[in-house]
Amino acid sequence: MEVAPTRLRLRTHLGILAAYAVLALWLTWPAILSLPSHYFTAGNNLYFYIKTPDAPQNIWNFWWTGYAVQHGMNPFFTPLLYYPEGLQMVLQTINPVAVLTAVPVTLTLGPVAAYNVTAIVAIMLTGYAGFLLARAFAPGVLGPFVAGVLLTASPFHVAKLDSGQLNFVTMQWLVFAVVALIYLSRKTSWWFVPITALAFGAVLYTDWYWALVTVLFGVVWAVVSLIRAEHPLGVMMRYGLFGGLALLITLPLILMLRNELSDPNLPLDLWALYTQGYSADLLGLFFPSGRHPFWSMQAEQFLVEMAPYGMVEGSYTAAGWVLSALGLLGIFWYGRQHWRLVVVAVVAWLFAMGPILYILGNETGIPMPYQLLQALPGLSTARRPNLFGVLTIMVFTIFAALAVARMRERMRPRTFGIVLGVIGVLAFVELLPPIRTTMTMERAEVYAQIAAREPGVVVDLPIENNTNSRTLINQIVHRQPILRGYVARPPYYPTLLYSPLPEHLGRMLVLPEADIISLDANALAAMQCYYQLRYVVIEPALTREGSEDRARAVMARLGGNLTPWYDDGRFRAYELPLHQDRCAPFVFLGEGWHEFEQNETYQWRWSEGVAGFFLVNPTNEEATLTLTIQAKERSDGQQVELWAINGEKMLASFPLHREMRDYHFTIQVPAGMHEFELRTSVTPEEGTPRELGIAVYELRVE
Repeated sequence: MEVAPTRLRLRTHLGILAAYAVLALWLTWPAILSLPSHYFTAGNNLYFYIKTPDAPQNIWNFWWTGYAVQHGMNPFFTPLLYYPEGLQMVLQTINPVAVLTAVPVTLTLGPVAAYNVTAIVAIMLTGYAGFLLARAFAPGVLGPFVAGVLLTASPFHVAKLDSGQLNFVTMQWLVFAVVALIYLSRKTSWWFVPITALAFGAVLYTDWYWALVTVLFGVVWAVVSLIRAEHPLGVMMRYGLFGGLALLITLPLILMLRNELSDPNLPLDLWALYTQGYSADLLGLFFPSGRHPFWSMQAEQFLVEMAPYGMVEGSYTAAGWVLSALGLLGIFWYGRQHWRLVVVAVVAWLFAMGPILYILGNETGIPMPYQLLQALPGLSTARRPNLFGVLTIMVFTIFAALAVARMRERMRPRTFGIVLGVIGVLAFVELLPPIRTTMTMERAEVYAQIAAREPGVVVDLPIENNTNSRTLINQIVHRQPILRGYVARPPYYPTLLYSPLPEHLGRMLVLPEADIISLDANALAAMQCYYQLRYVVIEPALTREGSEDRARAVMARLGGNLTPWYDDGRFRAYELPLHQDRCAPFVFLGEGWHEFEQNETYQWRWSEGVAGFFLVNPTNEEATLTLTIQAKERSDGQQVELWAINGEKMLASFPLHREMRDYHFTIQVPAGMHEFELRTSVTPEEGTPRELGIAVYELRVE
């Protein structure tokens, strides 16, 4: 039988919360001393970069949400990143519950304060949630209190704090949801069902990885709760009703993400490596604290050797030695009685080990159950298997509380006091917070001046390579749209991949003089009229030799002033003409084209079997455009199809003629950028690995 915990007075709960608040201040020290001005990280280049990109990215999340609320915008979609397409934020690490509840702090004290306060509160509430979780099984107050301390101070949890991954630090909602699901199997009152659904909603709108972890726990716990249940039908009905409410809560998320659950810009083999790198080792639960001030270097060297592909940050799932010892002792004493918890712990750890089993850093080749999840629709983006191991840590928390409660019950008070003191000293030594590095959000003067000038897109060069948040930090100051921006899940971004003006300016490349699309002054002016790339800021120390000259050459093609309006030795800033009176539709190439070729008479590109291109309607309304394709037949009877990718609709199918000629198509094009494809058969080119579709000599739109 499960323990039915006695009710505690409100005063007792408040006292416990206060104790966890003190613990949180210690674990996050010295954040409380400089809430609005500094954030703190720890580690070195073996474990994670001191200048973690995730902390400023999360600070940006608070800033953006406050900005959106102030300006009446949807916080779940930002037009300020990945301009002009914008970015769906729900699939990112925006942590909606945290950033929305912290809006008052953000608007009064700033986003850094909101980040620090949220971290402190998360550490406090995770401890309190761990206390409630342990109370569901262990009697008394002391054992559950100790267990909550060990849970929130666990090396895994603190490592996420020091890596700046606030979405994983705020795991209190996961623990609360697990508590609710446990009581759902015991309570006969139906009013508890909506409470459990709300707890799941808090998890879902904190981080969807935590939602997956919650779902796994809910499924396993529901199944084991039905075994030898006194009222199995009632349990099934309560869980069924909860599932229906949870689905309703999930529906808005599904609708927002229905077109976002794929990663077309990254190869599957790379994601396979990423997934394995974020998988726990068989013995990873017992690995040492990786950030300890006394032995961090030795521990991190060990952890690098143990981690798949050396991805320590992603695979690290340590519970802590004191928690593990107490948890194993509790399992020895109570494992048979609470076998359901043991099943949860084992299943969760099997999933945490990812697709292939690793033992002490050695790949065994043995496939693991996580491969089943990867086959489910919509879960191809789930690439952090080790997070399922948090359920195992939580089960250890429960058994640790049971062990402490048993020792208190069976030992003499003096003996128990000595044992508890030893546990406290060992836990204090093991869980000492790391020595942290003080970080600030830089406020460079050039970006402050841009904020005071006329609005326009900022091209912040060099564009980050997705391993730092430099351009996000700058955007908090200038508040203008930027190309790209550091996010957890980079979207498909054709503007920077293919569109000639932003691609070559943003990547500081030489803009070609000729192609099968127009690249003359009028064409570039039309592109600039659409993109409004106004401010180019270059930090020469971060660029390769010759990069700034190439960027200036692109600016010169636009007729821009090559004299910087700002130059402090570190930054140089230029302002480009916007050509707002020269807007016109334009076309640019996508994937599926061979290199540009020319002779004395013609210039052309061979298509592959499927060749993409984009049409841009710069107006705010749907327009009727004429697409012209100049091409000729490669082989007798060659057929070509024109497809609109949005909606996957074939617009035309036509045979090519033997002689070169223009093919005209009238297309209704909504405002903005839209992708199309030319599809045809291919023929291998003799003597080369190329496969040739059609030769296109010109592609234009009017």
